[in-house]
Amino acid sequence: MEESSKILGPMYEKICADGAAAVDMLDLGPTPDILDIGTGSGNFAIFLAQQGYQVLTGEPSTDESRYARQQWEPSAAKMGVRNRIRFEHFDAGALPFEDNRFDGVFLFGVLHHVPEDARSNVLAEAIRVSGKDGAVILFEPLPETLEKIWVNDPQHPLAADPSVYIQDLNVHESRLKGSLMDIFIYRAA
Repeated sequence: MEESSKILGPMYEKICADGAAAVDMLDLGPTPDILDIGTGSGNFAIFLAQQGYQVLTGEPSTDESRYARQQWEPSAAKMGVRNRIRFEHFDAGALPFEDNRFDGVFLFGVLHHVPEDARSNVLAEAIRVSGKDGAVILFEPLPETLEKIWVNDPQHPLAADPSVYIQDLNVHESRLKGSLMDIFIYRAA
């Protein structure tokens, strides 16, 4: 983990801890089909690839935010997992994938960046493309995490509560508290 933190920064260990807490609850099997919505710096896709998963990650080509269009490929190559990560541009509100395609759909620190009026649709799309035995896993920053983020990004939005946006979906919810994030896991009811 020390080598990973040197390459990906000091927060990577906590990202891995939160990711592992969620993955441990999922029973994804040996070769799951994984979607990571919102690539950003690529750290979460890299974590998933380190678990041995093949990961499809992406974000909209039109996203001009400070968190999008980051150079994640060199980090993935240094970590030895570039061959397990595939990138595509897509809109989370209109995912270009068939129903029930993925065993796990992850949104690490993404939902609070989605405009509020689009959040229900983004979650409905994530549920649609997750398999009937699959799961949608969202990570939203804890208050203490936001305090640290606001030092460098005072305009960073508050965390979103996904349960507000899934009321019309037939899903079961589980929650965990991570070291950086609240973790929400949704499975079809």
